[in-house]
Amino acid sequence: MRIPRDTLTVLFNRLRDRGDGSVTLSHPASEIGDLLTIELGGHDDCTVSFELDSRAYAEARDEVGRQHPEQVVNDLPQAAVYTKAVLGSGIIPIANRDDVETFVERYGDPDLMAGHPPVFAGFDTNLLPWRIDEVLGLRDPETGVGYVNGFVLTTGVRDELDWDYKCHDTTPFEDAFGNTYEEYWNQPLGSARVGRLGMLQYRNIRDIQQAGEIDCEEGDEAIIAGYDQWSKDHRGDVILFSNDRTFVERARAHTILAQWIDLPSELPSKTTASWREIERLVYLLTITFGILELPTTTLYGVWRGKDELDWQNERLKADCRSPKVTEKVEADLSIVETYRDLTD
Repeated sequence: MRIPRDTLTVLFNRLRDRGDGSVTLSHPASEIGDLLTIELGGHDDCTVSFELDSRAYAEARDEVGRQHPEQVVNDLPQAAVYTKAVLGSGIIPIANRDDVETFVERYGDPDLMAGHPPVFAGFDTNLLPWRIDEVLGLRDPETGVGYVNGFVLTTGVRDELDWDYKCHDTTPFEDAFGNTYEEYWNQPLGSARVGRLGMLQYRNIRDIQQAGEIDCEEGDEAIIAGYDQWSKDHRGDVILFSNDRTFVERARAHTILAQWIDLPSELPSKTTASWREIERLVYLLTITFGILELPTTTLYGVWRGKDELDWQNERLKADCRSPKVTEKVEADLSIVETYRDLTD
């Protein structure tokens, strides 16, 4: 069955009903195994314990590289990407949160009634896969209230996210991790899945937040020049965010306000999360890793036949090995879909 990201709670509820109140998310590789354990509590009171921190995961990934072909280990996210996916769920903060808060409080939230120019946020390519606009809390998507009056994007960043190379030989993955990996056929591998996440967030900001879009070429200089010209043409201030110090320095050389985002390099041993954050966490990690395991359930971030609508609607494929759980989850999903149809 296919489950949208924002209804994964349906699956978690059914796992908890059958006694799995503690849910472990694992990778099929014996070298990696358990990534984290989720204690399902109240709406805002779930506990996430990381079985593999960033360093231990990096060592496990290296061991996969010693045991299996290069294309297999390259499909696994590097330790930094694993940590960024957790950041994207919202359950851990950026490393320089205080500096960024000072920056946006100083340059954001303009007084338009006093004649101050509006402020628009822009992003470098390296931040978009991790929902950075939401992680930073720059603007409430429902009310439009926040530190910035809107967003502006560049086609140069969009084109840099187009990493869509696909798998046409599943044999190495099946030999390494099992027959479930036959589902990789004709699906994006490794960093291409991360690029897809960034592209989806780009479109979400552009289409739903109704961001401005600048036509420019790829590369830091072209992207920064595009932002600079847009700011002059629209009489608005642009504040840029990047994980690349060089990009920030180049932007400042153009007299554009720019802030470096220091992404976390380590995972905590334990943290708390809401059910919505758990949904995002499981979704982002399943896409990033490709295939992950829950109790009695295999989750697929990609699968044979996954199409553009599945990407746009943030769907995972769930293979519940218990027929009873499958039947109950499908019934619950049907109720949710009917309710949404009635309320739309």
